[in-house]
Amino acid sequence: MKKMIWFTTISIIFLLFLMPAVMASVIKMIPAIDQPGYDGSSRVSIYGVYEFKQKFVSKYKNLVAVGTSIKNPNLANKKEIIFNLYNENNDLIRSVILSGKNIEDGDFVKFVFDKVDDSTDETYFFTISSPTSGPGEVIEVFLIKPTTEVIEYSYNKETKEGGAPLVTFHKPDSIWETIKLVYINWFSRLLSLGFQKTL
Repeated sequence: MKKMIWFTTISIIFLLFLMPAVMASVIKMIPAIDQPGYDGSSRVSIYGVYEFKQKFVSKYKNLVAVGTSIKNPNLANKKEIIFNLYNENNDLIRSVILSGKNIEDGDFVKFVFDKVDDSTDETYFFTISSPTSGPGEVIEVFLIKPTTEVIEYSYNKETKEGGAPLVTFHKPDSIWETIKLVYINWFSRLLSLGFQKTL
């Protein structure tokens, strides 16, 4: 009986405290924030000459990806979707090409690129375009009001505040940093749930 109790206790400790560390060992990038909520009715269409340009701030170092939700109804767009990343001086520093046939309607799409080292609190721009697609092959990007990361966007020769509900992703310097971040996030969520139950 005692052996069963010890086994159960050790199993619970492993699941609660060691599993996050095991999972963290295979994580290659960490999101800076949760994706902001968005109103599905506010969006812009991308095709042909109509590209979307976003100004944003990277809050952390080692920027390796930018993600946002994209509409591609009925997989209408099967053409190339081009993501270009620019620094504050509008110099092209990274470029990613995806195929529309791999993007389902409403998918959260991550554009992954080589690490940008010194990205802490730096301002960047990115564009999303699909130059070879026609009016019947549009993809759409959702829009939100400005946040500390999402500054402004340009579309069809107009610039407005806000932009895409984006998430930046960053590469930890080491596996130990990844484990630390996972535990911090895990404990903060547990504390948040505990606080909600007391209300």
